Amino acid sequence: MTTDGRRCRFAIIGLGRIGTRILQRLPGTPHAPDLAGALVREDAREAAESLVGAGRVFHRWADLAAARPDVVVECAGAAALMELGPTVLASGADLMPLSLAALSDPGFEATLMAAAATGPGRLEIPPGAMGSVDFLAAAREDRLDDVLFRAAYPPMRWRGTPAEAMTNLDHVTAPTVFLSASVREAVRLFPRHINVAVGVALAGLGLDRTRCELVADPALTQATFEIQAFAGPGPVHLTVAGRDAPLGADPVDYTTFTVIHRLRRRQAAVMV
Repeated sequence: MTTDGRRCRFAIIGLGRIGTRILQRLPGTPHAPDLAGALVREDAREAAESLVGAGRVFHRWADLAAARPDVVVECAGAAALMELGPTVLASGADLMPLSLAALSDPGFEATLMAAAATGPGRLEIPPGAMGSVDFLAAAREDRLDDVLFRAAYPPMRWRGTPAEAMTNLDHVTAPTVFLSASVREAVRLFPRHINVAVGVALAGLGLDRTRCELVADPALTQATFEIQAFAGPGPVHLTVAGRDAPLGADPVDYTTFTVIHRLRRRQAAVMV
């Protein structure tokens, strides 16, 4: 429930794969908040209306804002986040952005953080494909001094990216680190592959102090993400691996489920 006793209402910006999955799985389930609406491009109207009904499809933020969402999930891409993120926060709605690669731009990162500080809406960073990074935020309380994020993909998944100039993808026979950099630099070079790294960085040491390694691994069929962290309470090593699926497949992943979990938690009597 909200502070004024209303049921929580959520909205989605963008109905691509993740937005569609959320709306297919969340509404009508236990503790699900009510859907205020979806903001989509004009050419996506028909598909959106078939999913949520004509009365809850909008093309302008002002119209969606009038539906009074308490939290807005952005899954439309970096351009949409950069255009609408500060406006959503200024409206009083909380913002849960998924296109975190936009924050690799230091200017926009500063703008969005300033908008969150001003409010009245709050910025909620979902853990995405890592499932949970709460331990990093907790470790900041006691000498968190090193965080490494590692993303490994099968070599073919790196085709069409700057990786082609960094290693010979056709001749990778063992796990090969082809980039070691800060998260900010890695995400700037690979904005479509490692959004999750930004969430890890924001939970811990920030985009400039969190180290990142990108790996081509011929033994993999899906992505594998790892975090190694060192802090006062002791070292942590977390690995999240994708399911075995054909190259090019698009299985439902933890990004979808972490958003669903956080939206349900806003209505649940027991928060875990």
